[in-house]
Amino acid sequence: YNRALNRLMTLIFIIFTVVIILCNILKTDKTFSEEENRTLATMPKFTIKSFLSGDFTEEYTKYVEDNFAGKKGFVSIKTNLEKLSGKTEINSIFIGEDGQLFEKFKEGSEEETTAKISAINSFSERYSNLNISFILTPTATKVLEDNLPKYAPNDDELSYINNVFSGLNNNINTINPYEALNENKNEYIFYKTDHHWTSKGAYITYTVFCEKLGLTPMNIDNFKITTVTDSFYGSLTSKIGIQSKKPDSIDVYIPKESDFIVNYVDNQKKSTSLFDSTYLDKKDKYNIFTGGNHSLINIKTLGDPNKKLLVIKDSYANCFLPFLTSHYGEINVVDLRYFY
Repeated sequence: YNRALNRLMTLIFIIFTVVIILCNILKTDKTFSEEENRTLATMPKFTIKSFLSGDFTEEYTKYVEDNFAGKKGFVSIKTNLEKLSGKTEINSIFIGEDGQLFEKFKEGSEEETTAKISAINSFSERYSNLNISFILTPTATKVLEDNLPKYAPNDDELSYINNVFSGLNNNINTINPYEALNENKNEYIFYKTDHHWTSKGAYITYTVFCEKLGLTPMNIDNFKITTVTDSFYGSLTSKIGIQSKKPDSIDVYIPKESDFIVNYVDNQKKSTSLFDSTYLDKKDKYNIFTGGNHSLINIKTLGDPNKKLLVIKDSYANCFLPFLTSHYGEINVVDLRYFY
């Protein structure tokens, strides 16, 4: 009986291994993962030099990890087993109350932080004639920390923000929207399945921005608020490999009395909107805002042409931009991840 069982288990293992190998050989490689919203590794070119240096092995390992047949299913099985065992942290994502997902926050090295502060200071010194403001935004991990699992090991985002601000030149106007966001933490200001803030969270920060710059913020009644989807599963869902029972919804705030022309320079495309509804049929629905990230966006409004704004940003700014169009005649939006 034991011999028969061992032979059967061996046969099953061999068949399973052969099937997996054949599936990986026959499958067509993808270049982009919608679930993870990133470009996948490609098959590296073999050379004796790269093999001896270890570069080929490292790159090939990344290629196999990214293109393994049935990867999504295996990740889902692993995550469900870990949840059943009581784990609340999976792939550096915390599973909080009411299905809220949180990205683990860990400060960068002191050397890295110092380099970033020096870069900002260098910019302000080079362009000392400009009015420069710097917004460093806390995430849901800090603002909604009461919903984190008990004893979740995180560095303190607020302490990190204050540390960065303390190293900046005095002529830089620092803006920290933490207090305003914290006062509204019971509202829907961060997505549950994604690392971004919602349009409501961006609007709250916009009011803080206006207060710091001496501007009068547009009343929320000046925007047409529309829920464009209620089936959004974001980046944090992709990282843990399973979907929560309740997806996120996305609201867009469309200015009622603001006409503008948007030039997406890298795509050589012009539009009268900062929204792209085609992304509502895709995995990453957050890209409805500006159609995702772009190296350079130029916005011209009917406002005072002498009032110009340069925004150096990451993707948090994508849903923030519509609130700025009533205050400036021209806005240039730069994403440094696309520039050297």
